[in-house]
Amino acid sequence: MTDEPVTVAVVELKVEPTYLQLSREARFEHWTRLQEIIRGHPGVEVVWHDADAISGDCSDFVICRFRTLFDYHCMWEEIKDGPLFSTPYFHITRVLIGMENAFVAYDEAIGI
Repeated sequence: MTDEPVTVAVVELKVEPTYLQLSREARFEHWTRLQEIIRGHPGVEVVWHDADAISGDCSDFVICRFRTLFDYHCMWEEIKDGPLFSTPYFHITRVLIGMENAFVAYDEAIGI
């Protein structure tokens, strides 16, 4: 049997006007701190996407790949403890979670 499939979360975010009112230098400081937090959770692969020029529903979305839900949870707890969410500068609008090709692992588990 193969390993448990990788889990993927797509986290949709909406930026608040208070964040956009910050200088670009202040936003860069927040981005730098966010990257430090993400690096502190090596069990979660994170790719951040800017979407506000394309989508009216969210301003950003983040794709997270992980094997352990608790690793993912801990990373977001640390992020939410910081100023990006506590000020708030961003809020989460929706989260989609799925497993990459889980049907393949299931078929292998039942001998197909």
